[in-house]
Formats: sequence, C-alpha cells, structure tokens
Amino acid sequence: MKNARHRPCDVTGPWAPPGRPILPRTTRGSWPAPHQPYHPLQIAEVPAGPGLGRIGITFCPGKHDRAAMSGAWARDLGLDLDAIADWGAAHVLTLVEPQELGMLKVPDLGTQVRARGMDWHPLPIADYSVPTPAFEARWQAEGRVIRAALRAGADVVVHCKGGLGRAGMIAARLLVELGADPKAAVNAVRTARPGAIETPAQLALVRATLPLAEPARVDPAQLTRVGGRLGSNPGGIWADAAGGRLYVKELESPAHARNEYLAAALYRLAGAPVLSYLPCAAPDQVATVFVDLEKSRLSQLDPAERAQAWRWFGVHAWLANWDAAGFQGDNQGVIGGVVTTLDVGGALDFRAQGDPKGRAFGPTVPEVDRLRTDPDNPFAVALFGPMPPDALRAALMVVIGLPEAAIRIVVARFGGRAALAETLLARKADLARQLTQMPESASSFGT
Repeated sequence: MKNARHRPCDVTGPWAPPGRPILPRTTRGSWPAPHQPYHPLQIAEVPAGPGLGRIGITFCPGKHDRAAMSGAWARDLGLDLDAIADWGAAHVLTLVEPQELGMLKVPDLGTQVRARGMDWHPLPIADYSVPTPAFEARWQAEGRVIRAALRAGADVVVHCKGGLGRAGMIAARLLVELGADPKAAVNAVRTARPGAIETPAQLALVRATLPLAEPARVDPAQLTRVGGRLGSNPGGIWADAAGGRLYVKELESPAHARNEYLAAALYRLAGAPVLSYLPCAAPDQVATVFVDLEKSRLSQLDPAERAQAWRWFGVHAWLANWDAAGFQGDNQGVIGGVVTTLDVGGALDFRAQGDPKGRAFGPTVPEVDRLRTDPDNPFAVALFGPMPPDALRAALMVVIGLPEAAIRIVVARFGGRAALAETLLARKADLARQLTQMPESASSFGT
C-alpha cells in the first residue's frame, strides 16, 4: 500500500489508529461530523485496476460552510491539501463551480494545490447535476491525461463540495473508462464512499459510460495517421481506436523529449495553460492531445486575449522560452476561450529547433528584456513589448511566488537534474531582484 505511513486514516472504520476514538457518523455518508475536534481529511479510495493507481474521493479541501446539512464546516485548506499530498496524489480534480470556491472560502485552492507539486484540473459541474457539453469538450483532453496517469500508477483525488454526488459520479466514470463494468464501478465507489452518486441522472451517466481502448503509452504503430507535420520537428496527427486524436512528434533525442515534458510540467505548476501531454512508448517522442483551435495566430488575438498572454510572460522568461510567440507568430492559440502556449519545446535547455542553449540558459534572466525588445524575435516583441508596467510586475510575481519545494518536486518527478532545479531557483531569485529595480506603479494589474 503506497504511502501508508503518511496517509490519514479513516477514523470511522476498522482502520482507526489505536487509542483514537471512532467519531459518529453523519447524514452525509460515514465521515465525522464537522463540529468535532479538527481531524485529518479523509480520502475514500478505490483502486483503478490491477497495477493502476488509486482514485481518492473526498469533499472540498478547506471548505467553510455554516449552513451544511451536517453542521457548520470550517476546515484548514493548507492542512487538508497537505493530507492529499501525503496520501500520494499527483493530480487533484476539482468539480465545484468557480462561484462555489468563493462561497466555500477557498478561492485560491488551485494555487495551493500546485504549490504542493500536484497538477490541478478544474472541471466544474453544477451541484446535483451531470457534465455539460463544455465539460465533455474539456474531458477529451483532461480525462485522457488523468486516465494516463492512473494507468502509469499515479494517484488521483476527485472532490466536489460534499464528496458524494459529483465526485462519486466522476470516480465511477473513470473506473468504467479504464475498463470496469459500470455496475461494479458503482458498487466499488459506494462501498468506499457510502451515499456516493446521488441522483438518477448521475447514475445513468455512469451506466452509459463506455470503456476506452487507450494504450498506457502512445505508440504511433498502434494508431492511424490522419494528418501531417505541423511544426519544425517530424510529426503527425494520429487517431486511436477510441476516436481520440493525438499529435506525436519525434525529437532529436530522449533528452529533448524529457526537456519538453518537464517544461510543460513547470508551465502547469505556474498555472500557465499548455496542451495536454501524454507519455510515449518511444523515449524520443512527445505526444499531446490534438484539439481544434479557435485562433492560431497572434494577429488574431483581441486586446483581452493579449492581456491573457501577458499574464504568463514571467513564466516564458523564467524558462527561457525564446519561442514563446513562435517563429511565425503561431505559438499562442485560443482553446475554449483560453490563450494557450502551443509548444514548449523551446524552453529550458534546448532551442525550438533542438540546438542546446548552453550557457545562454543560466542563473540570470535576460529574457525579461529580450522577449520585449530583441529585433530578431519580432513576434515576441509585438506581443510583449507593449506590456504596461503593472502587467510586467504581475507577470514576474507569478513565478516569484512559486514555492521552492514545489519546483524541486516537479523537476525530480520528470527526471530533471538537481543542477537544473538550482538553476531554476537562481532564475526565480533573479526575477525577484529585477522586480525590485522596476518603478512602483500606482495601480495593480493583479497577481
């Protein structure tokens, strides 16, 4: 059993530690009443399958709710997320709606999840409801990433407000998509979390779910080619047996592939939108879920979308992504209304076309100026040059606020060198130094 020493125990059942009283059951399942002395967050777990990771089900970490059916809640977000991290979660799937995060007094839940080195997947569903078409559109990519993580043995925590309806439904859906019989999936979830899957519509969704024939690692030999190369590296669009489309590109070496996977993880750590990456069978290949773009060129972005892109300028500079705007202004696109960096292969150790950066990727961050002024990078200058001082300061704060421990966790998880982590920390410190030398502004662009 993974992380058994650190995992918070279910104090209501036979696993209660010696000497700890079993607390009373409540009307919303079998977990302790919230007015009891503070207790560790409980995670009902379901094995995703033989050799696969675990799916954990719980209520909203850190929630405050004075009007709950089970009594008033006032939990500590930091302690609850520490419990999730200690349980072993690599991914946290949040199903509550944005306004619920505010009502539950956890508006920065995503930031705090990422600060502990875990990936955050906000996929809102209305309470007592089922996924909308917007959810399903995002699930094509996000669901694929979560299933790939479970197939690789990683653990995933799913939560809604109370840890019953929405969380139970999506946990059971994942089990079925991974190959379980729908009835068995429902029974497994309800055994682990009594009362889960609350409405007939939620139950019907699980029963209508089909298994998805996805390999643990993407292998073009098992796929059908449906499109050609899109970037500077050899690659193509491929379709799998489940109907999903993937873009697979071949890089110069496994080191180049590891570099890109790590860069994508660091972008996600900072909250910056990137494509959904999947593991490949070949060590020198990189796969992403192929999605249709609403906009694919900088010239198509409106002022609000350009402001979105500015938000992540500090991340591009920190990771030395000289190709942030694209050689032809084609590395920023819009997916579901969100401005997204489409290729991060030019970050960290290698240039976009594969040449090593060497000493040009060092402990200082000249990219803060170069991405805004270098005439040899005209599309970056066109995008980032007009940034007002407040926007620039806010963009640097995105990186400066990242916890050192989280950076080290992500670098280690993706096979990065310890020296690389030290370089990234030095570059973060240099961004903080540069920030102190910038003029103060009377207004705030937001952090």
